[in-house]
Amino acid sequence: MSESVLVIGAANFDVKGRMTHAPVMRSSNPAVIRTSLGGVARNIAINLARLNAPVTLITAVGDDHAGHELLAEAKREGVDISHTRIIPGEVTGTYLAALDSSGDVLLALDDLRVLRHITPEYLEKHHNAFRDCVMVAMDLNLSEAALETAIHIARRYNKRICIDPTSATLSRKLRPHLPYVHVITPNIREAEMLLGDVAITTSADALSAARQLVSRGVQIAVITQAERGACYATEDESGQFPALRIRIVDTTGAGDALTASLIFGLINNFSISDALQLGIRAAALTLRSTEAVSPDLSLDSLYGLDEENHREQQGF
Repeated sequence: MSESVLVIGAANFDVKGRMTHAPVMRSSNPAVIRTSLGGVARNIAINLARLNAPVTLITAVGDDHAGHELLAEAKREGVDISHTRIIPGEVTGTYLAALDSSGDVLLALDDLRVLRHITPEYLEKHHNAFRDCVMVAMDLNLSEAALETAIHIARRYNKRICIDPTSATLSRKLRPHLPYVHVITPNIREAEMLLGDVAITTSADALSAARQLVSRGVQIAVITQAERGACYATEDESGQFPALRIRIVDTTGAGDALTASLIFGLINNFSISDALQLGIRAAALTLRSTEAVSPDLSLDSLYGLDEENHREQQGF
């Protein structure tokens, strides 16, 4: 496949601390602290590159060590970074997370002010990146004006649009654009926010919510449900797949891995169910890693994960 996936959004420097005991609020907590590279759009792009999919990244970073490290790593992985912005005087996006002892996020802070430089005018200037791709994937760290412009350009070139809602707070801005979205991959809280006045407590609720997103114009709605796996709906079908049973090290990036692998499957003409199962394997692989993108990610590792998981469950 000569044409690439265009990914637009955040590239961050991540600082994550995993607590060693139950958290004590308003106090210092012993933790294992690590730094790594991240950002939803960057994670999706790197995952796609490791699956050997041509990928182009549009993001903005500061003219600092973190920004240059992010772009150098993306280039090494084979990501086209020719449309990215390096902004003198700005600080590269930073993500600070406190994880509980099981590896799940308790509280996260991000400083993504640098992304305000991905303006509607900048996106229009780089419209050829939209023209030359097969799908446009975005996170919702973009400003509302940039998001609207990116959707407009993608529709101008008749490109499929995939959105990772990114967070429950940011999900709201996508509501008016749902009819233009081909693929969406919210978690439970993000899906609740997208739909409004909907509580998702069971797998049946999640499947119903996926169908509601389709009724609002989305072509493929996937809702991730942590340990319960993920479900999907289209106009013609729906389904639910369990999560793989693995030891969780860090939940950061698992949803991004699922989104990237789902995109990989769809652009390579996998069925929706096969593409989603590939995404669930990628999420499981990422959950076992301290990195936001698993260093072990490859097609071979994803297809080998089912057999490995089966052996572990059998006690071999």
